[in-house]
Amino acid sequence: MPSSHDIAENNATIRNIRLWESRPLKDTYNQIQAIRLYYNFNDIDVVRYIIDGKYTQVMLSARELYAEQLSAQAQTCINRRLQFTHGYGLALSTANEVGAEGLPVLHVENIPPINDFDIECPQIYYGEKTSYYVIVNTNTPEFDYPMGETNVYGHYNGEGGVNIGSFMRRVIYAWQFGDFNILISGELSPQSRISYYRNISDRVQHLTPFLTLDQDPYLVISEKQLY
Repeated sequence: MPSSHDIAENNATIRNIRLWESRPLKDTYNQIQAIRLYYNFNDIDVVRYIIDGKYTQVMLSARELYAEQLSAQAQTCINRRLQFTHGYGLALSTANEVGAEGLPVLHVENIPPINDFDIECPQIYYGEKTSYYVIVNTNTPEFDYPMGETNVYGHYNGEGGVNIGSFMRRVIYAWQFGDFNILISGELSPQSRISYYRNISDRVQHLTPFLTLDQDPYLVISEKQLY
């Protein structure tokens, strides 16, 4: 048994004793923070951040978009490849607190995110379950997030993906993915970029096959962005 002296000397450790288990917390996130059926929390990770000036153990999960869970009417090429391109934000709660009605104490929640980390770019284009390719910077506005009965749309402003503005590149990718729409779609523009290998583990394996990595990637908040 730890003595009172041990507890006093290890206050940060004692204060961060984890009360939540990953599986029930993931279920709770999906019940109270998924917001829409096409969003899903795949995995819970345990990390540490400074919150209110204190080194704090937290649990978090990315709110990924699963195009497979769109309605049957929405399962179109434009929706799956051009419009529903990314997830949005995350849920993050302290590992050692239980709030009202036994719920987690959230420090990042909802859409758009209410958070203690000042996240400015909550869009998630790469994830743990994301496996299909998308094309950004097209003439089709990208679904950003739901707001009540309406939706908010935007455009990709990053540098990821491969430019497919030329006819030859469209031919190559239409052949690679077996999708003739890449070649004939009138929605593509000279600025359009195709993103594939969007599953984090697959992407790292293709980029750096010589590295041995942790099999459980986790989301990082840094410089007001998500990585």
